[in-house]
Amino acid sequence: MVNWFCRFEKLLPSTNSTSGSNSGPSTRESGNVVVPESEEQEELRDSEPHPVETVQGVEHQEPSSHEQDVEGIKVFNPDVHLVSDPSLHVAIDQFHPDIRDDVRMAYLVKGPTKPYGHNFPKKPNDKKVFLKNWLQQYDWLEYSVAKDAAFCFYCFLFKQKPLETHFGHDAFSKEGYRNWKNAYNGFPQHVGGPTSCHNRARTACEDFRNRRASVSHKIEAYSVDAEKKYETCVTASLDVASYLISQAHSFRGHDESPSSLNRGNFLEMIEWHKKRNGEVRLAFEELCPLNAQMLSHKIQKDLCASFAREIKEVIKKEIGNKPFSVLIDESRDISIAEQMAVIVRLVTI
Repeated sequence: MVNWFCRFEKLLPSTNSTSGSNSGPSTRESGNVVVPESEEQEELRDSEPHPVETVQGVEHQEPSSHEQDVEGIKVFNPDVHLVSDPSLHVAIDQFHPDIRDDVRMAYLVKGPTKPYGHNFPKKPNDKKVFLKNWLQQYDWLEYSVAKDAAFCFYCFLFKQKPLETHFGHDAFSKEGYRNWKNAYNGFPQHVGGPTSCHNRARTACEDFRNRRASVSHKIEAYSVDAEKKYETCVTASLDVASYLISQAHSFRGHDESPSSLNRGNFLEMIEWHKKRNGEVRLAFEELCPLNAQMLSHKIQKDLCASFAREIKEVIKKEIGNKPFSVLIDESRDISIAEQMAVIVRLVTI
């Protein structure tokens, strides 16, 4: 539906006037008396567009062409809008929301523009050129022959708002990247981490390809590789917790900040484990570098509680229907907190 904008104002008689000693009659009001206009001024006033008066005495203006197109292009014509050169693409947000999915699907069927047989030109003052193997190395990379620039296929289709100032947000989706000298560093910086604009756009594209993986069909989905890394994180945390519990060592430290020299037994042993096992290091740093690392104090308490439940189950299975005795002792520590010890004695024959 086209948005219609109406400007409401009271219809007042025109107060424009001209003055001069020899200019003839004037239209300026003096009190309640109005001097008639000259014929020339009357013709000029009649030629101006008149507002349309409504029942309530207000005018209604027709929407401008800009206001009519506020919702974007309403008809998608592949012969016109589906352009191969990425520098000539019509932005997705320029299309009407009802046909944007059709535009995205058409581009996905066509695929990114990768002119392998093109003779990539050199800059006048620089010997660096665009390398053809980059098109094979980065599946998201597009090359514009018209502009001699690189673009991101995913960021064009599903452009994301940056969570923070990030390298190459507009360079790869709107302006084009041409710094071939630093491309070996610029392309990885554009990809960024798990929450970067590029990776969020890539995830949106993969969800769009598989509608069953969209938000309406799932809550969370992990690839086989992500599940394996998550299992590695949990296993490493359980191994460290098992050692500390068996040796009756404390988990927490007085200062667990990243700058602390001793962050506590649990975190220090995790770091030790990561340095000696590359698989564990990748699982903690690449899967979720900001959260879900299985390292918080709440997770540590959950791990201890899980061990306690397992130990109780083993003890109950071992006792079974055999007679046993229980010895309970209680004491207070220096903080006047009561500590209770429960000892179960069982004689097996």
